[in-house]
Amino acid sequence: MKKLLSTLKFLVPTFVLVFFVSFLLLATTQAATLAAVYVFMSRIKVNLNGGTGQVVEMIVAIDTASAISSGGTVTIEFPDADDSMWCRTTGALTVTSTASSAADLSGTNWQIDTGLPNSGTSLTAACTQGGAGTVDKITISNVGALSAGTTYGVKLANGSAAGVLGTDDTAGEHIVTISANLAGTPVDSKSFKIYLVTDDVVVVSALVSDVPSVVCTISSNSVNLGTLYPGGTYATGTHTISTSTTSSGYYWAVYGTGDGTNDAGLWNGTTLIPSGATATLDLTNAAVYGFGMTLSDPDAGDPAAVTTNFVNTTTGTFGTIDRLYSGAKMVLYQNGTQGSSEQSTVTYGAKAQAAATSGSYTEYVYFVCGGYY
Repeated sequence: MKKLLSTLKFLVPTFVLVFFVSFLLLATTQAATLAAVYVFMSRIKVNLNGGTGQVVEMIVAIDTASAISSGGTVTIEFPDADDSMWCRTTGALTVTSTASSAADLSGTNWQIDTGLPNSGTSLTAACTQGGAGTVDKITISNVGALSAGTTYGVKLANGSAAGVLGTDDTAGEHIVTISANLAGTPVDSKSFKIYLVTDDVVVVSALVSDVPSVVCTISSNSVNLGTLYPGGTYATGTHTISTSTTSSGYYWAVYGTGDGTNDAGLWNGTTLIPSGATATLDLTNAAVYGFGMTLSDPDAGDPAAVTTNFVNTTTGTFGTIDRLYSGAKMVLYQNGTQGSSEQSTVTYGAKAQAAATSGSYTEYVYFVCGGYY
């Protein structure tokens, strides 16, 4: 008897230890960790109820560490504190096998290889709400055989008139557990945290406006000063220039051609009635001759202004111009916006010197207009 008792004292603890180790090995085999998993959600904003403008969808990618035979389920469980938030309405969900998602990480286990297979009967999914001792849970049924090392994808969305997905009403981390099950027992599973934010939408705005422009108009391309007499009085002729702009301002500049060598002015091939080396010409002075121009202020006190030498306020005094683009002079400008089209009268004045030869005289005055943008 003593020998039996002694033997039992040895065998019982050994049996218990062997049983416990076997249990752990079995549990480890039956609930290994998923090799890879991710959840790609359509929205990560808190407190979405799945209604209009608040629809929540998700793509789940899983790579099992162990092969699973046909006829299993995949479950997604949410925190107990989030009851009735993730499953806003209990019932069937729309489930679709999918072979890719925007969250795929190419060349890794987090790239979906193929859609989640079915067992010969179409995949179904249901959303159930948690309560005392239970949690919000999504169950995908009729799952076919899964191979270790293959990443499978499945998409979940609101049912047509039953299950509705939502999000919890608290920003921050929420623990989710995804399990691949066989006969109701987890074979592979993994828990991880997903993060919800107060608002997941960034509103980007822009104003489309017309491109700023300037419209420049010259009323006539020919002005006749009439007949000049050597040593006589000066003659004038006019036309207008108009400007309309949506920019921050505009400018007008001019230059001439003259005799092609020395100066701008009226030229007949022999004699030049020069625009002169001075800034202005007072053609009312008997000793002064030459060619020049003035412009009227198109808007009085508004931003448009005539350059000082070309202001028309002194009768008989004209601003002089230079030859070529390199000698261009600004004659009118506006530093500011414009409410409506503006018009300026350009007046040319010329007086022939006593030694001027008879003939037809011409000057080509080039106008350049542009805007400030």
